[in-house]
Amino acid sequence: MRILIVAHPDDEVIWFAPETFDKIVIVFEAFGDGRSSDGRRKALAEHPLKDKITRLGLQESNFWRDPTKRAVHERNRDALCGYLKTVLKPGPDDEVTTHGPMGEYQHADHLLVHRACMMNLDCKVNGKDPKLYREIRKVYENNACWTWD
Repeated sequence: MRILIVAHPDDEVIWFAPETFDKIVIVFEAFGDGRSSDGRRKALAEHPLKDKITRLGLQESNFWRDPTKRAVHERNRDALCGYLKTVLKPGPDDEVTTHGPMGEYQHADHLLVHRACMMNLDCKVNGKDPKLYREIRKVYENNACWTWD
């Protein structure tokens, strides 16, 4: 199965070709800055690929704008990681595509989704073997020369 996991509604079409996936997971639905999320809900209800879409329904933390929202950001990460491990559980023959390691333009929500996938999935993610990624990352971390975080 080909699975696409994106942070926000519209990311699936801005960054990817959604028609090429069997399943699309959208992590955040509600805005975190007080704006109404009605437009997102309506758009997803009318989406031409709505039968392929799973909506996690998390609320954005806006951590990227307000660093004091770190706890909300971390709760979102934990919720996504839990979903990946206990609900989605892709098999070794499945392929997941998600945001890139730079979050396209370093958007904190995109980075959260990318990192959650790389740290919790055992199928290919963006064409990479995440188990090997984690093994190599640990080597760099143990030698205090890992670039990220």
